[in-house]
Amino acid sequence: MFNKLTSAAALFAAITGIGGGFYAWGEFQTRLSAIENKEYVVNETVDLSGIQEQIADLAKQIAIIEAKVNFTDAKVEELKAEAANPFAQ
Repeated sequence: MFNKLTSAAALFAAITGIGGGFYAWGEFQTRLSAIENKEYVVNETVDLSGIQEQIADLAKQIAIIEAKVNFTDAKVEELKAEAANPFAQ
């Protein structure tokens, strides 16, 4: 009697597990279908004016930094040339 009950419980667990797997697969397919059928609108409601202003400001800052780097490079080269000249001491 106990053997039959154990066998029935194992069979029930196996069937329930397989059924749960099919249910999860069905839910996954439903969500995937919803995503695939969704219509996407690109940049229709996005306001990029603030971003474009920030890009312009960053471009100005980059230009200033590049000018500072060029000036510093020129100064370094000038100091190197001055240090290499034995008559300048």
